[in-house]
Amino acid sequence: MSADGGGSTGRGARGAWGGRSRRAKNRRYRLNRRNRSRLLIASWNAEGLRPKRDEFHRWLSTTKTDVAAVQEVQPAAGQSITIPGYQTAALVRRARGRRDGGPAKGGGVAIFVRDGLNYQTIEDSPLHPQDDTTEWCGVRVFASPSPTRPHTNQRPCSVAIYCIYRPPIRSSGIDERVDRFSLDGFPSSPDTFILGDVNGHHPDWDAACLEPDDTGEKIAGWLERSRWTALNNGEPTRAGYGTGPLTAPDVALCHLDLALRSSWSIGSDLGSDHLPQVVQTTTSGTRPRRIRKTRWSWQKADWTQFTSGCEAAFSALPPDLPTITLAERVATIIMSESTRAIPRGARADPKPWACDPELIDAISARRAARAEMTSNLCPATRERWKAAKKAAAAAEESARTRTFRDFVSTELNRPSSIGRVSKILRRMEGAVPESRPGQAISGDCGKLAIEDRAKANAFVRTYAAVSKQVRCPKRDRPVKKELVSLRDNGCTCLDTKEEACAPFSMKEMEAQIRVLKSRKAPGPDQVCTEHLRHLGPTAKAVLLRLINQTWADATIPSAWRRATIIPILKTGKNPQSVTSYRPIALTSHVAKLAERMVGARLSQIAEARNLIPAEQVGFRRGRSVEENLGRLVQTVQDGWNRPRPAGRPTEGKTAEKFALVAYDFSRAYDKIDHRMLQLKLLRLQLPLCMVNWIFQFLRDRRARVEVNGCLSEERPFRAGLPQGSVLAPTLYTLWSADLVSDLRSVPGTSVFMYADDTATLSGSCRMETARERAQIAADTMVRWANRWKMVIAGEKTQALVLSQWSHDAKDFQIKVAGTSVKGSPHLRLLGVTFDRLLHFGEHCKNLRRKVKPRTAQLRKLTGRSWGLQEAQLRTVANGYVRGALEYAAAAWLPAASEAHVELIERELRAAARAVTGCTASTPTAPLMAEAGIPPARVRCPALAARMVGLAASLPGDDPLHAVGEMHVAPRLRTTTGWRDVGHRALAWTGAADVKVEGRPTKTIPPWDHHGEAVTFCLDVGPGGQRAAPAHIRRGAAEATLEHLPPRATWIWSDGSAEGGVSQGGGGATITFPSGETREVRVPAGQLCSSTRAELCALKAALNAIRDADADIADDPIVICTDSQAALRMLESGAPSQTTHLGISIWEDLLALSSRGSPTRLQWVPAHCGLRENERADELAKEASGLPQEAAATDVRTLTKAVARCASHRWRQEWPSSFFKDIMRDRMPAPLNNLDRDAAVNVHQLRAGHWGRSEQYLHRIGRRPIPTCQQCNLKACPAARCIVCREGADTPEHVLLRCPCLAGARLRLTGNIHIRPEQLKDGELVAALAAGYLRHKEPLTGLQAGPSRP
Repeated sequence: MSADGGGSTGRGARGAWGGRSRRAKNRRYRLNRRNRSRLLIASWNAEGLRPKRDEFHRWLSTTKTDVAAVQEVQPAAGQSITIPGYQTAALVRRARGRRDGGPAKGGGVAIFVRDGLNYQTIEDSPLHPQDDTTEWCGVRVFASPSPTRPHTNQRPCSVAIYCIYRPPIRSSGIDERVDRFSLDGFPSSPDTFILGDVNGHHPDWDAACLEPDDTGEKIAGWLERSRWTALNNGEPTRAGYGTGPLTAPDVALCHLDLALRSSWSIGSDLGSDHLPQVVQTTTSGTRPRRIRKTRWSWQKADWTQFTSGCEAAFSALPPDLPTITLAERVATIIMSESTRAIPRGARADPKPWACDPELIDAISARRAARAEMTSNLCPATRERWKAAKKAAAAAEESARTRTFRDFVSTELNRPSSIGRVSKILRRMEGAVPESRPGQAISGDCGKLAIEDRAKANAFVRTYAAVSKQVRCPKRDRPVKKELVSLRDNGCTCLDTKEEACAPFSMKEMEAQIRVLKSRKAPGPDQVCTEHLRHLGPTAKAVLLRLINQTWADATIPSAWRRATIIPILKTGKNPQSVTSYRPIALTSHVAKLAERMVGARLSQIAEARNLIPAEQVGFRRGRSVEENLGRLVQTVQDGWNRPRPAGRPTEGKTAEKFALVAYDFSRAYDKIDHRMLQLKLLRLQLPLCMVNWIFQFLRDRRARVEVNGCLSEERPFRAGLPQGSVLAPTLYTLWSADLVSDLRSVPGTSVFMYADDTATLSGSCRMETARERAQIAADTMVRWANRWKMVIAGEKTQALVLSQWSHDAKDFQIKVAGTSVKGSPHLRLLGVTFDRLLHFGEHCKNLRRKVKPRTAQLRKLTGRSWGLQEAQLRTVANGYVRGALEYAAAAWLPAASEAHVELIERELRAAARAVTGCTASTPTAPLMAEAGIPPARVRCPALAARMVGLAASLPGDDPLHAVGEMHVAPRLRTTTGWRDVGHRALAWTGAADVKVEGRPTKTIPPWDHHGEAVTFCLDVGPGGQRAAPAHIRRGAAEATLEHLPPRATWIWSDGSAEGGVSQGGGGATITFPSGETREVRVPAGQLCSSTRAELCALKAALNAIRDADADIADDPIVICTDSQAALRMLESGAPSQTTHLGISIWEDLLALSSRGSPTRLQWVPAHCGLRENERADELAKEASGLPQEAAATDVRTLTKAVARCASHRWRQEWPSSFFKDIMRDRMPAPLNNLDRDAAVNVHQLRAGHWGRSEQYLHRIGRRPIPTCQQCNLKACPAARCIVCREGADTPEHVLLRCPCLAGARLRLTGNIHIRPEQLKDGELVAALAAGYLRHKEPLTGLQAGPSRP
């Protein structure tokens, strides 16, 4: 920043601030003083920042430091260091160690910039080209231009800050570094500071130095040549641990002009051997104004006041308001009532944790010792300082550990904190990019954007340029001509506004409000999902009227087409590039609600008419990535397993070779032309009313970009699907439907699509033919893209040869959009890495690299006696670790080799050890069983069976169904796919011939409005809780049933399944208003869950009513069942049903309601003495004995049955051990009611490796004795139980035989001799372990004595 000379800052001698009088000069002087900003810079050699970070943060907050330059940060490998309230502007790790090629330990420099300040990271190195020892980093901090010149285009003032660390280079042989330190490459401009530890001494900045060293001479000479100076006043900044004097190796250098308005001082002792330097300077600019973004405080909301206020305001609205006006009034009323009933505020800056009293005393003692040493340097004061420094460091570590453990053990152990645990783990893992709101970026025109508004404008120009409309008259004219023709044909509803074009119902809107996500940032209108959920009936009616008005005439409010874009830095990307940020668009939640309602109808039409090809599985209900990947793997394996050619290969009969090509569309969603999309939708014969609404919703969209609270100018987005739109995924699948049709025409080529991710698999018995087919497919892709104004990124396209012969992969190459794409050894498709032989070795290695840090971070949240409880640990381990390992595993895990699967098993065992606290030597079977995590080999059959079931449930024309039904004799022993593994698993389960229920191809349309007469009640009051006694539950149920109409058709249904998995049956009793009673029995399937049996019973009862001769018109129907799961599934609504059973039940309910019979589905408690319910249960058990061959089984039940069978087979294979004596063939129950220390004891004792056993500690070398350092013998004296001395203190001895626990066993079980299977009770094992440790504790001091045998 240039120096403020105090001259005229006005607009001329006669301007507003002109004149040469003393008064005018004083006025300008005072104004300039106000405009100058203070900039406080600290420089400190931390000697390892991480253990001192909390104290450093407290000191920075107290002194209000703006920029902190830190040397010897010593960051951990692969991890960054953050300080709350500051941005990590630069962090550079040590490049080399003392020896050539040796480890680079310690060192590291960093610069932290206070939140609210803008900066630019300096990339150009100022070091000597051969200097590989000096560590540096730099930033340029900006201040806003002076407000005294509002009409001039000023560049923001700036100060460059360099942080350097020159490590001491020893003259001994172990140090091979060469000192090439020089300042000649550093800028000598008047707006630069050079701060840091140079380990150089000169009398100019070190008063204790009499003779300068070589480094000091170099620096002093450069300062003299450059008209620079050292700000230091000679005070020492470092106290060595040896016998030398106090020195000043830390310097603060700047230009002489800058030194005139800068000052230098020493800060407080912060726990390092160096003291921080503090430089204060003034600038001619002003500090940027921080804009704090406010948020609604939902926890403090008065929803009663909000709802009543909205009801009163909405009831006063005129009924004939235009759509645009009504939309504005709705948003205004909601915001007005929110202001009255919901608090709103901004988050305060992060504050340092409160200091522990012991830590405060230790820090005070350390600082006093340092002050004493500074004033009276002698060996005694130095030793006192060193002792105080060590004590303060220990107190800091103890306080930090204690605070963190208390936080984990209390705050994170709450059931509602599971999401918070996941966020903390992601942050610890580094998956969340660091926030750098002050980072200057390179704008769209190459111009540096510094201030927040300039950054926002650069972002919005970039995003709008991507979504601009590309005009091509040759393509646009035919599109417009065909559009006119299709529009003239009119809508399929013939202007009757029926079916898909009918107005939306209240049930449709309420169903979509329920699925809106909470705690999401609002759009420009500031309306959130929480507001919509708490609207009253009058307000909801007005909201529905607004949506129906937009639906009737396709008039979309402008607020619905506005968005606020928040740029989010992508992980691992350059923060200075505008293209490194992912745009997150925040749109109106009212618009999202309308989108969901339209999207539900659009999806129903698309699925019912098969408008989306089967090869496209993206964003479709019930479809997943796993299906496409499984079809790809099985297709390749089937081709390989065909007979090897004896002579010339024959197409379709001999073994095949394949070429897999994965294409990448450049900005696929952003480049869709709206008119072309409208044409495609009309070609698919979608209703014109719906297409017009979608077209009007997409056109003339505008957006602003928000950066740190500053909004950019508004820009139009002429093309593309809006980011974050609910409709966008479905519209893209319809947009790309004809691409699949084009690719189907390529011979020998299969298509795999998930949204815009497209891949083709071209196969043939000859590799050259497969390559030619892959080239034809690539040319087809390019032609389709050119026809519809899309762009394929050839440089991002991947190719892989899948063949058993390695020479087929040599010189493979195709042309994609003018770019040569060569075959690679690996290809990543939809998150899975493929290799030539489909062994998935690279994929397993990638998974291990991904999951290993997660397990390590999970271990940091728990210990031997503190941390997350088992319920939290199991949830996190299964979702955060096992979920990542099992991603799309049904497709690749059966094909992976044993060696590669072992990599997955290692990470599962590591996660199991984190959950249970078991030792590394614990055998695999008890370890995984205690953690409740099945091994990958056990999960594989269930996953493969699920894929087989999914394939069987699909329609016959689906390619996955064809692959699943195909039978190819295996020829290659090392090639195993999910189809063979799944069929073997079904045979183990006895379900090889079970009929699989097909996936429904037609669902109930959401516009069917006959469901208003169907109501659900899943509660009978507080007395119906499961923990209540039977008579209390029966009384609550009878009290609820008394309020139901006596003249009605009563249905009592129940389901039964043996073990909840097999031999299902459903039964129901039906009582008609006339008094006639009927009983129904129906088989539910050989494999059946209890919920499915309940649904089968309900379906049979509704069929009986429909076919009955009795006249029940206008009479209500009451259905009572004790299955809440079944009622919840049905309560989600008719359009939400995904199974044939749910759809058919709702069809019957709608048919009955259309006949004038209102229906109520009531839950009642089970097994509480209700006579009708008990009779229905008896009927269900009788029905389970009926023939089950005709009953179909759904895929979910089939998968659970195979998983149970595989788990049972695994348990049967457990080796003989103490653990198997306890559990036999049962899985241990979770220890949710025990604290962490007790739970770890239980797990280790039952697993047979107890970390507090003398025998175990001696076996691993932790309890040596003079006669035996380490052994595995139980007869060894070192392994003897120190309590009873009657044998080795193994878990069997402690829990079953140790005499000291005889009284405890008698008290807890009624017998001093207990059986191993009684130890299944975790609380019993915990009590015995606690008793044994109480007996052992007084004797632990004697075990190491010399008289011990």
